[in-house]
Amino acid sequence: MIFLREKLKTDKAARLISQLVIAAVLVFVAPGITDALAQEPPGKEIVVAQNNPFRGFNPLAPLQRLFDRGDQRQRRIQKQQPRTQKQRPRTTRPAGAAPKFEVQPKDPDAGLILVVGDRMARGVADGLEFTLAEKPQIRVEPITVDLGGFAGDDAPDWATQVLAKIRGEDVKAVVVMIGRRDMGKAFPGDPPIEFMTAEWLESYRSKVDALIRVVRQEKKPIVWAGLPPTFDELVNGDFTQLNSIFQSASEDRRVRYVDIWDIFLAEDGSYSSYGPDVNGKNTRLRTKNRIGFTWAGYRKVAFFVERELSRLLGGYGGLAFEGVEDDPNFIVLTGRTTSPEALLLGGEDDKEIDRDSAAYRFFVKGETLPPMPGRVDDPRSSAEGTSALESDFPSGS
Repeated sequence: MIFLREKLKTDKAARLISQLVIAAVLVFVAPGITDALAQEPPGKEIVVAQNNPFRGFNPLAPLQRLFDRGDQRQRRIQKQQPRTQKQRPRTTRPAGAAPKFEVQPKDPDAGLILVVGDRMARGVADGLEFTLAEKPQIRVEPITVDLGGFAGDDAPDWATQVLAKIRGEDVKAVVVMIGRRDMGKAFPGDPPIEFMTAEWLESYRSKVDALIRVVRQEKKPIVWAGLPPTFDELVNGDFTQLNSIFQSASEDRRVRYVDIWDIFLAEDGSYSSYGPDVNGKNTRLRTKNRIGFTWAGYRKVAFFVERELSRLLGGYGGLAFEGVEDDPNFIVLTGRTTSPEALLLGGEDDKEIDRDSAAYRFFVKGETLPPMPGRVDDPRSSAEGTSALESDFPSGS
């Protein structure tokens, strides 16, 4: 019995040793086997014979597990990393720049709206061109210098440029928006006239009056857009001073001042970069510096400017009559679609309107005009006519 036990142990040890030897041999000869398999013609089935001691034994399993672990690790890393997709580069447009839009071809004799001033005026010109894009009888042209104003050594000669354009083309009206680039600039002189001194304000007023005088001598109306509120209180003080000059220069009835200060403030009167656009949608109206306008902001300014142009010109379909507002007895019945009824009488302020006139009582208050003798609305004529008819055509005939 002891002999049999010792023999079984010896046989088991021998089998184990033989398995280890064969495994070592297969590891060394594996490259040769791989090359031989690679040289086998495609499509030929390969059968590996296995005997019982080595059933399920794979001498390349350690290498396979090593490579499998590497593949699994790589797959896990790929799953953990976010997928990066190639994105098309975004084509950004400056906030204040106008988008591309089609403009209907203008008539050869289309009237011209001239827009004068700095970068803000150029934005308003873009907004007006967008608003009037489908009106062939009117066109918009800017005379602008982005960094230009009235003050400074290199200030443009606005009056000369505007006069040359008016005398060369059919200018219907002039729109002005200017002043932002005058901040901190002195008027040339010996010595220079320092910014915001009393002498500086007087020099600025004379520049504004000179431009208005040139335009009015050519009998053209002017719409002057004021400067907007900003986030800087010091700038607000300077802008308010300039706006007072612009507004006082618009005492002429053919010079309209467009006050945009309140329409770019929040409901509580504070500054806000956001607000309703021309469609009533709340959007960003001011640029990041909190002074300039976005495209939506420029369109909003252009909306109020265009409204004044329509009031001055009576529309854009040949209804622009020079002298309409200069003659209080001239009543325009067409063209002023955006004006209240009082504007039909040629004025906006109560002091300009004769409330006792027949025109005011008829057009504004809706009263009936007194009958005129012999007119069809005279009841006496109607009664006499009825009697005459009855005498000519007796009853029962």
